Amino acid sequence: MEKTQPQKKQKDSVSYEKQLILRETEKEFHSSPNAFFSRFERLTVQDMSELRRSLEKVSKRTLVVKHAMARKIFGGLKLEEASRFLEGSVLVTFGEGEPQLVSKTLVDYAKAHGNLKLNGAILEGKLYDSDFLKALARLPSRIELLTAVAIQLKSPVTRLAMTLGGLLQSLVIALNEVQKKKGREPQAANG
Repeated sequence: MEKTQPQKKQKDSVSYEKQLILRETEKEFHSSPNAFFSRFERLTVQDMSELRRSLEKVSKRTLVVKHAMARKIFGGLKLEEASRFLEGSVLVTFGEGEPQLVSKTLVDYAKAHGNLKLNGAILEGKLYDSDFLKALARLPSRIELLTAVAIQLKSPVTRLAMTLGGLLQSLVIALNEVQKKKGREPQAANG
């Protein structure tokens, strides 16, 4: 009997650890507006580290989630239909900012390595498939759009400033010429 009690304690601690992980992952789903689901096969530790490093720049957190745990989380969040994203080994990437940046990072990695496939995402509470994520990855980021708008706004203003600067320069030259002529006329009349 003494041998079974330590095993029971170990089992209890494992289930307690699983509950903690489950709660932490649920908190992540609640606090992040975006969650991307990718299936990976035969990723080496080096490949996974490279992927995580590239995702660190654009996402909040990246986790490998087991099917049973993810199904429990989806059930608690009333997102059972998202279970279709849980094929194979699942990598969940949580994001807060621009979803197209996370999508672009995942799509680029999948193209370069071939052992990662986008399953879908939950963006602002709505489900999207992998085709949508591929289209989203082609969109420019918010910064790129703002830069393009600023350049477009700056261009006419710059041309106007150059034109006005040229007109002012012409006016100054003309006034200098007039002043030179007036300055010569009185001397010519006196002389």
